[in-house]
Amino acid sequence: MEGNITCITATCGRHTLMERSLRFFLNQRYENVNSATLLIFNNSVVPQRLTDSNEFRYELGATKFVKVVNQHKDTLTGKPYRNLGAIYNDALKHVDDSAEVIIHWDDDDIFLPDHISEGMKGLKKAIDQMKLAYKPKQSYFRHPNGQSLMENVLEPSIFVKAGHIRMYGYSLETTAQHLQWVQPLVDQGMILSDPDGKPTLIYNWGDTDIPTFKTSGNPGHTNNFDNYRNFSQDHGNQILTPWSKDRVEQYYK
Repeated sequence: MEGNITCITATCGRHTLMERSLRFFLNQRYENVNSATLLIFNNSVVPQRLTDSNEFRYELGATKFVKVVNQHKDTLTGKPYRNLGAIYNDALKHVDDSAEVIIHWDDDDIFLPDHISEGMKGLKKAIDQMKLAYKPKQSYFRHPNGQSLMENVLEPSIFVKAGHIRMYGYSLETTAQHLQWVQPLVDQGMILSDPDGKPTLIYNWGDTDIPTFKTSGNPGHTNNFDNYRNFSQDHGNQILTPWSKDRVEQYYK
């Protein structure tokens, strides 16, 4: 399958992680895709912008695009965000109409260089079976003591037709924000969970050198969203510059 894909990243106070994630995007191989856009939806009160270096522009080339949106208030309420679902619903408004496929590019996870190309190949297989979404049955789980394969929904591993996301949107319940679009796929048998699919996502709980607060780590806490905000205060120099290629090699081994 060839088409236009948008990778949605919702980020706030995670400058270092976002710069690493930007490198994971630039390192992608782009077989089976016409164009790929990384939509960085920065929902912090502290704005971020992209580096304007010639090297960065050269790496983007003609088929890769990065778009940064700075918005810290909920469009519906006019007030600061209170949940991740509202953040994703607003980010969705900035996905171009030409986008045919959407994936979620969480800023703290690790994406192997063939994540997009393998995912688009898998989605073609799903569409041939009259389904709307694809994921490999297994993905990697990285933790402080190592790494292993696991079976899980793992939303960042799912490649889905953009129209499905636009139809269902995101739940306003933090930690359940993705269930609003995932559950219909499961209930209707419209997602291919392929046992032969190549694992290309590393779901990452293994960072010990970069402080990372996980909203899914304590979802029942009354102040879970506030805790996420309070512990996400890395704003860097407010200029997003991708890590060097050498610096991320350790994550691919």
